[in-house]
Amino acid sequence: MKKYWLLLLSGLTLRFVAAQGQAAYTPRETQVRLETGTFLTGGQPTPFWLRVNQFGQVPLSAPAATVRGAVHSDYTQLKSDTLRVRPKRFDWGYGLAVTGNAAGSGSQLLLPEAYLKARYGHLEIYAGRRREIIGLTDTTMSSGAYIWSGNALPLPKVQISTVGFTPIPFTHSLLAVYGVYAHGWFGNQKRVQGSYLHQKMLYFRLGKPSWPVRAYAGLNHQVQWGGYSPYLSNAVSNNGYLPSRLNDYWNAVIAKEGVGYFDTSLSTMETNRIGNHLGTVDLGLELQAGRFNLLVYRQNIYDDGSLFNLTNLRDGLNGLRIRNSRPRAAVSLRSLTAEFLYTRHQGGPVFSLERDDPSIRGRDDYFNHSQYIDGWRYQGQNLGSAFLTPGVELRPGLPNGPIANNRLTMVYLGAAGSLPYGLTWQARVSYSQNIGTYNAPFPRELTQWSSYVSLLTPITLPAVGLLQLHTAVAVDRGEVLPTSTGVYLGLSKQLTSGGSAPPRPASTTSRHWR
Repeated sequence: MKKYWLLLLSGLTLRFVAAQGQAAYTPRETQVRLETGTFLTGGQPTPFWLRVNQFGQVPLSAPAATVRGAVHSDYTQLKSDTLRVRPKRFDWGYGLAVTGNAAGSGSQLLLPEAYLKARYGHLEIYAGRRREIIGLTDTTMSSGAYIWSGNALPLPKVQISTVGFTPIPFTHSLLAVYGVYAHGWFGNQKRVQGSYLHQKMLYFRLGKPSWPVRAYAGLNHQVQWGGYSPYLSNAVSNNGYLPSRLNDYWNAVIAKEGVGYFDTSLSTMETNRIGNHLGTVDLGLELQAGRFNLLVYRQNIYDDGSLFNLTNLRDGLNGLRIRNSRPRAAVSLRSLTAEFLYTRHQGGPVFSLERDDPSIRGRDDYFNHSQYIDGWRYQGQNLGSAFLTPGVELRPGLPNGPIANNRLTMVYLGAAGSLPYGLTWQARVSYSQNIGTYNAPFPRELTQWSSYVSLLTPITLPAVGLLQLHTAVAVDRGEVLPTSTGVYLGLSKQLTSGGSAPPRPASTTSRHWR
């Protein structure tokens, strides 16, 4: 009997050793990127497509010089003899990015990213600043997701989420969920100090990853809450202070109405909510047809009760993306994205808290708020779609304000592709018709054209190795933004240590390295 147990134990040991030989974790891969460049505009403001959706790294005024460095370490992978790749059950990673700008308006030192992250199974937690885009959209070539576009410097946050779309148990991967819950800090803005961000998302995917058709649906909820401002009247604050207690946080999380958090004799406050609530309800459909991938998406806007009452359904972002994953020629079109943004209706021109008539719950004034008077911005830049424009970016003589232009119609086309000798290109063009806001309309409808084209060229230098030369030209012509023509010239270098993969070239779909 004793001999039997010894044989069994020996067999289990051999199995364990064999398994260890068949599967091993790759060494942790660390990527380092360095870039230096300059923006040239002849004294004009930096053109729209050179500066937007760059996570707050590009100054509004030019000429300007920039130096950027970043280091990222992602999760390790387990590779087996069957070539299946899966992550470790517990793992960690980090990211750090530093940007230094020198412009005529002064110098900047920015931290677009500084975070630590860890995962356990399908759950991830991170703390710090991290580049993110929120909403169903083409994240590489979009004009910008409506609510969280990557236009502003990332907020510092603590976030827990699933690691991407995670299959729901007992559905055989037919149904997957992506969930996020986060707390962030706005810090001290220009006119409101010490406010917070509450953020949550819940998205579902119907269809297995291997299926040619997959459907998506979900929503995100953003809340500005707490803080203090000496500019607020007692009609909308308590001597400038906004609710910041633990119970107030819970009421902001559940968007509770009628909490009466100031003087309950103020009927306008009795039926309101704590904080500024906004977000999108998104739908998407993805189709894989051979080497082509098609994505159709719609982001429905809510910034008040209009979407709940179905009075602002015409407002939203609509998109179509076609991607060629296996181009067969040296000259090829790899990606094409078309979008249409409409924000003019906002539930109609009348706002009232009269519950019996939802048709007058309009005048949403997207990205503006009577308490959070800096608007849906961070460090002066719009967190959402850059087409909803702060007054500081408009032509002189137009109305000023946190978001001075939020009623518009916009069409956009973006494309990316490749050329011989490893060259990649990208082009963007947008056209908008703008009428300001309900409270401060433009004198008439104003039009705006903005365009952009870039070329990424690999070059090899002695003792330096492979570099990427970035060349981009952008033009603004119209009645909304100042007339401007600008050029970006830059050199970047990427290094990879650890892992088994060689250094990857810079993305073919980024305008210039982020």
